[in-house]
Amino acid sequence: MSKNNFEVEKLSKKERRKFFRQLQAKMQHRERRKSLLLKVMLIVITIGIVGGLVYLFATSKPAGQNGSSTSLNSIGNLKLGDQAPDFSLPATNGKTVSLKDYQGKNVLLYFQEGVMCQPCWKQIGSMQKNSDLFNQIGTEIVTIGVDSASTWGPILKAEGVTTIPVLIDDDRIVSGAYGVLSMPSQMHSDRPGHTFILVDKDGKIAWIGDYPTMRVTDEEILNSIKQSLKL
Repeated sequence: MSKNNFEVEKLSKKERRKFFRQLQAKMQHRERRKSLLLKVMLIVITIGIVGGLVYLFATSKPAGQNGSSTSLNSIGNLKLGDQAPDFSLPATNGKTVSLKDYQGKNVLLYFQEGVMCQPCWKQIGSMQKNSDLFNQIGTEIVTIGVDSASTWGPILKAEGVTTIPVLIDDDRIVSGAYGVLSMPSQMHSDRPGHTFILVDKDGKIAWIGDYPTMRVTDEEILNSIKQSLKL
C-alpha cells in the first residue's frame, strides 16, 4: 500500500482516514514481526549458551580426577599417600570400631548415603557376598553412614550383612575429616554419597574412588584396589 502525497490529497476525508488506519496497521504489523524475530533470535542464542554450559559441566572432571576414571588424587584436605585420620565410631552391632583396629591390614572405607539409598545398601550386601574376594587381597571392608542402628537393622538382615561393620557417624565428624561431604556423588549435603577410600597396611591413603551414579561393581572396586596396592 503506497500512495504519493498528491494521490492522498485527492481522497475524501473518509477514504483518507481509512488509508491512514491501514497504513498504521501495516506499520504495527511490521514492528510486531521485528519484535518476534528478535525474541526468536534471543531464545536461540540463550539455548545455545545454556547447551554449551551443560556440555562443559557434563564433560568437566573434579579436581584430581584421572581421565574418565572415578579415581581421585585428593579428597578434602587429604591426598594419596597421606596418613588416614584415626577414628572410633559405634557400629550397628553395638561394638565400637576404630581405624587402629586394622593396623597392619588394608581397609576399604565405604562412605555411603544410608538407609534412604537402595544402591548403597545393595552395595554393602554385594560386598558381603563377595567378602572372600576382598579377603584374598588382604582387604577388610568397613562402611560408614549417619543412620541409627535401629533403622539399619531390617536392611542388614535382608541383605545378609553379618561381618562388614556398619558404623554410625551421626555427628559427621569422621565424614568431614575424610572430606566426603563435598563430593559429586552426594545427593544431600549432610550425608556422604558413594565414596571409597582405601587405607593401606601403613595407615596411608592408597586409593580414592567416588561414584556419582552410585553404581559400581565389586569387580571394579577389586581391580582398583589391586592396581593401587600393585597386587
